[in-house]
Amino acid sequence: MLPEDGALRRIVLALFVGVPLLFGVISLGLGQDANWDLRNYHWYDAYAVLNGRLDVDMGAAQTPTYYNPTLDVPFYLAATAMPAKPFGFLLGVLQGCNFILLYLLASRTLRLSDPRLQVLAAALVAFVGLIGGGHLSLVGAIFYDNIVSLFVFGAMVVILRSAAVLQHGSWPKALSRAALAGLLVGFAVGLKLPTQIFAVGVCFGLLFIPGPFLRRFLLSFVCGLGIIAGFALLGGWWMWELWTHFANPLFPYFNDVIRSPWALPESYRDSRFLPKSLGAALTLPFQIFLDGKAASEIPFRDARILGAYIVMLATPIMLLVRRMKTASVADNDDAPSVDMFALRYLAAAAALSYAVWLGLFGIYRYAIPLEMLAPLLVGACVAVWPVGRMRQFSLAFGLLGFMVVTSSAGTWGRIPWASGLGGKFVDVTLPPIANPAQTMVLMTGFAPTAFVIPALPPAIPVLRPYSFLVEPDHPTRFNDVLKARVAAHTGEFLLIQPVWEKWAAEKILPGFGLEFDPAGCQPIQANLDTELELCTLRRRVNP
Repeated sequence: MLPEDGALRRIVLALFVGVPLLFGVISLGLGQDANWDLRNYHWYDAYAVLNGRLDVDMGAAQTPTYYNPTLDVPFYLAATAMPAKPFGFLLGVLQGCNFILLYLLASRTLRLSDPRLQVLAAALVAFVGLIGGGHLSLVGAIFYDNIVSLFVFGAMVVILRSAAVLQHGSWPKALSRAALAGLLVGFAVGLKLPTQIFAVGVCFGLLFIPGPFLRRFLLSFVCGLGIIAGFALLGGWWMWELWTHFANPLFPYFNDVIRSPWALPESYRDSRFLPKSLGAALTLPFQIFLDGKAASEIPFRDARILGAYIVMLATPIMLLVRRMKTASVADNDDAPSVDMFALRYLAAAAALSYAVWLGLFGIYRYAIPLEMLAPLLVGACVAVWPVGRMRQFSLAFGLLGFMVVTSSAGTWGRIPWASGLGGKFVDVTLPPIANPAQTMVLMTGFAPTAFVIPALPPAIPVLRPYSFLVEPDHPTRFNDVLKARVAAHTGEFLLIQPVWEKWAAEKILPGFGLEFDPAGCQPIQANLDTELELCTLRRRVNP
């Protein structure tokens, strides 16, 4: 998959180093990440699992976000061990490593006779995949969609590199390669559940490769076993934690089916972006191109998924036309410049993943690997269209150019980097707390404030009696235990809130027999949010 020519090989290796470093620089140029999810749970979840706070705090993150913290932990440890700028640079470098895997996929898929043109084409589609509006919005940001993508693309590389073995090799070799691909994508699902959409694509895409059906079925089946194993290795331990604590291994999700007494019998899924009709589903790529907020909380623009959508729908018709052509191909000019095994697999995997994404989420960020893969799919599909080679090149280049010039990134929230190399990624300074061993902190409302908790003395429990997860009138065990803990606390109460969300405290605290004096609030110094305050609460005289 690397060119045999020494000079070309050195160019490719230089790209493998240079492009990720470029994305490290892009990360620094975009500013430090301060996204909502980071402030809400990514930072806190790592701290909570490292310090055994699952039984100490309750609902500290304001959405139902008892997510697997396995991926949060290494990032939290790295971000606390080094200054913000080096951490942000390295995060961008890691995200830029998607270029390497996309290049390997492209070099296996595209089949150009000129080695220099082959390298150029593979590098071009890989790079265009990384500079989409959706992906650039995530560079240097802690969401992990462009981190777990490394496992997804790694699984695809394993399958494309094993094409001959999967089709004609011995059963042990073929099944072991399928299992390895499944294991990799299973790791991704274990680390971030929405990656399940790509597990479907990677696994069932094997049903569409050339070969006897029984062989394809067994390869897909074993790949599925690998997915289960990978998911169990990285996600199973957390599912067990949630089961033992809340009687729901996905707590609180799918509680309409699992029926844990700790939450309402609801799904808790975010269905805001799911298409509301068949017409909306069929036109969603067009809607996203016209208005990124059709599938995202932030505005952005990108045509990559739209381009792949149109070209892939047209390609079966183009293949039919190609078969019907009677013109001579003796000069081989009409022979496809693409590996058909790779095209069939990648197209099937992408289409299946997209279909599952459309039915389960509709949230664009979860489909970022499809955005990154789209330029390769477009180039590979056009390569089998029944037009001359130069027209194929011109059409593919024009489509890629259109993707580049029409894309624009959004922002999930950025702040200036701390001056100097000593600045912390998360920097919180709290007012002095006199008696932490006898203090309980409450949070109310919908602001993402859990990132402050690691700065509190460890003896202080944090409870949030009002959020998307819980409200005082919810008939759940979670609510019962939370109320009982507040009622049993005999020490001091403090409240952490943003200055603009006092209404939540005024609405909720009286039901717990508490109130606060706005004059007793002191500002919290925090780089991720400059509007937080720590307030003293007192028992109401006439609750």
